[in-house]
Amino acid sequence: LASAAAVEICSDWSYVGFATEAWSAVSSPVGRAPQSWGVASSGAAYASGRGNTEIARLQRFSAGSCVGFQVDFERGTVDVFIDGREFPEVFEGLTMPVFPAVSNCRSPARYILRVREDDENEEEQRAGDTLQER
Repeated sequence: LASAAAVEICSDWSYVGFATEAWSAVSSPVGRAPQSWGVASSGAAYASGRGNTEIARLQRFSAGSCVGFQVDFERGTVDVFIDGREFPEVFEGLTMPVFPAVSNCRSPARYILRVREDDENEEEQRAGDTLQER
């Protein structure tokens, strides 16, 4: 599964990531809430079950950026792409289906989410690269 978010309007608390069907947080952003994983606009990565603990520092994103995720369910890993730059295996240990998700905590933000299934062209799965060309 590949997903990507084209960031049209970004706040200082924008989060892009993915969540399980059980995710129901309304006061915590994606990645900081249980059953979710995400990257903040600051570049900080957060994983389910670790609360506010930053697990990695990637790169910042802002309006005009594209944030993509390549989920490998066989290995249980997720590669992250920010503006075409790859960050391999940022998230590990996934064992369940996940769905694209975004969160915004302070000021207005807008995203375009896209999803591609695993059986599509491998080049198209590089969500961060293909959406950046839009």
